[in-house]
Amino acid sequence: MASDKELVRLEEYIERLLAGYSKLKKEKQDIELRLGELQAENDKYKQELDSVDSERGVMRERVNSLIGQIEQWETEVEGEESDDGSSGEDAKEEDSEEDPEADEPPVKKKTKADKGAKAQKNLFSG
Repeated sequence: MASDKELVRLEEYIERLLAGYSKLKKEKQDIELRLGELQAENDKYKQELDSVDSERGVMRERVNSLIGQIEQWETEVEGEESDDGSSGEDAKEEDSEEDPEADEPPVKKKTKADKGAKAQKNLFSG
């Protein structure tokens, strides 16, 4: 009889072990499935990040191109202003011949275009 009780107790213990093993095996499968899902999601986000980085590079190139065009335009405008300003300088030179203290070069008055160019430089200078 004592051996029957011990045998029954051993059977119950083994059943608990097998039930625990089955439960752990199921948890492992669930975790592996979740891991696969997370890895797929991670791969998707990596691709998205690569795409965004690529787009950012293209945008950077476009912005740099626009800045270059603006700087070229500013240079052309400054060149045109210096060409246009030559007729006004002749009149100033005549005035300076009368005034011996006017040996200093004439001071260029700031125009709205100059202020706009300065604002653009401030805007794009970073």
